[in-house]
Amino acid sequence: MKLVPFDHAELRLGEPLPVPLHDGSGRLLAVAGAVLRDAERFASLARQGLYTDVRAALEWKRRIGAAMDAKLRQNAVLEEVANARPDTAVRARGHDERPLALAWEESVDQIDALLREAQRAPLVDWPQRLAALHAQARALLERRSDASLYLLVYEAGQSPPKHCAHHAALSMAICELAAPLLGWPEEAATSLALAALTMNVAVQRLHDQLALGEREPTPAMRAEIAAHPRAGVRLLEAAGVTDRMLLDIVAQHHETAPAEPPSTELTAELPMARRLAALLTRVDGFADRVSRRAVGEPLSPAQAVREMCLGADGMPDEVGGALLKAVGLYPPGSFVELASGEIGIVVARGRRANLPYVATLVAAGGTPLGVPALRDTIERRHAVKAPVPSARVRVRPPHERLIAMR
Repeated sequence: MKLVPFDHAELRLGEPLPVPLHDGSGRLLAVAGAVLRDAERFASLARQGLYTDVRAALEWKRRIGAAMDAKLRQNAVLEEVANARPDTAVRARGHDERPLALAWEESVDQIDALLREAQRAPLVDWPQRLAALHAQARALLERRSDASLYLLVYEAGQSPPKHCAHHAALSMAICELAAPLLGWPEEAATSLALAALTMNVAVQRLHDQLALGEREPTPAMRAEIAAHPRAGVRLLEAAGVTDRMLLDIVAQHHETAPAEPPSTELTAELPMARRLAALLTRVDGFADRVSRRAVGEPLSPAQAVREMCLGADGMPDEVGGALLKAVGLYPPGSFVELASGEIGIVVARGRRANLPYVATLVAAGGTPLGVPALRDTIERRHAVKAPVPSARVRVRPPHERLIAMR
């Protein structure tokens, strides 16, 4: 991530931050959208050198320019034009003007930076910045849930450079969509989402290394992976996290075997933290299975869904049913072949888990399509025939055009 200086004069007390702020070493100080209401904290930021991601800086300059142009068109006096500012409150409410793909990319960058910081000391306001980062990511998901799933699932299969942070964002998004379907309290669901963001904090570097490396993990690496839930709890406590539910979920998120989900009756009798951890275990497993690594090919998202949601009898239990509704049998961002012989990418969930909306990319004869077409798979001629491995599709999907189709 390339950082450039950011003028503290652009900040306003009580207004959402227009960009993520870093110090000279790259440490994340505050996420975009966070509101600084404490005058002392605001003054402390203003006294130090501030930096931001070059993309965020360019986007802020673009928005400033647009605000100035609007004032000029209103025949405002020169002073008003010079002092024009975008409506930062609009972005804070989730109506972000950035392309969704760019917004998620920046969010993953910030998750990556915050997780790395948890391994250093001393830490300043780390839990508060984690909460602000979660709120920002949740706003993106609420803005367009199908398109967000599309981008996160697709990118998981393309070997993203910040594997651990991307894995965290995808896991958080699925937890956010599944938890309400289980009727869990909002406070518990928030702890679950925060746990999804932080569950691999103790093995962030190792996850990224293994994702890009060309060898299987050594016995020492496997031992580190096995110990990472408890090690993660210690790091989070040292960072100032006091949410006991969050810590318990992180500690237990590897204790339920994904291949043998607990029965509905057993799940209902478990303590809340254990139930939340059982969901996160399966979400973690799904995100892991669809991720491309240097060694081995990822599963198709459809196969990963079957493994995470369906039992030996082919039926989902309570948690599996919620996950199935949350992502669909053919999740957005996954490739499928239709009954017509066309190959496309799922752009949105449909009326039922097995009836997604698909944008065609390749014609039945194997020719790439210049203009994708939206197919409703409830129609028999466009029914999903089978999932398709991403490695088999040589067409680069035009993401912004496709997610705008539905």
